[in-house]
Amino acid sequence: MTGALRGFVAIAFAAAVLYGLQRTTPGYGDITSPIRVTGKPGQRVEASAFSIVTGKVHLARSVTIRSAGRGQALTTSGVWVLVEGTAEARSESLGLTSAQWLGPNGVRYALSQRLSTAPGILPAQRLEPGLPKPVLMAFEVPQGQLSGGTLLVARSAWTPLEEEVGITMTDIRPDDIRPFLVLARSEGAVPWTLNAQ
Repeated sequence: MTGALRGFVAIAFAAAVLYGLQRTTPGYGDITSPIRVTGKPGQRVEASAFSIVTGKVHLARSVTIRSAGRGQALTTSGVWVLVEGTAEARSESLGLTSAQWLGPNGVRYALSQRLSTAPGILPAQRLEPGLPKPVLMAFEVPQGQLSGGTLLVARSAWTPLEEEVGITMTDIRPDDIRPFLVLARSEGAVPWTLNAQ
């Protein structure tokens, strides 16, 4: 084998090794992404800073917010997904400022800002250790992203290497979509009522 041929083989081998390293090395976003703690609907899922239990999931084409005897109807081009739950801080007071709906195709949908004044809605709730608090999360999601979706809840979307809770929503079916939901304030332990119309 001539020296030129050996040099060419060495360069080709080095290029193949570098290409393989480039394709298999995780990116910066993957390295610093939140550490996922998985759970199921209705199960208490504990991260290092908080715990959460999801309850009922309501699907609707339109949500009417009732306040002071008046109602405001909010429609969406997709489907309203309202998730009821209970959250609790574990060791210090905190707020949960990040909740997302992760569709089966990998697209994330943030909390809807259009229901930010609803009672019990995240991220407006302050959690205390040892005091479970009812929380409500509202998303606007395309209908095709409901089945197989995952609810992601974290203390903050901007803190790398923190834990986030991931709950795969297995019982979501398009047949459960209601035409209207009415969201109203309540004086009970749960600060809201949700009724299908």
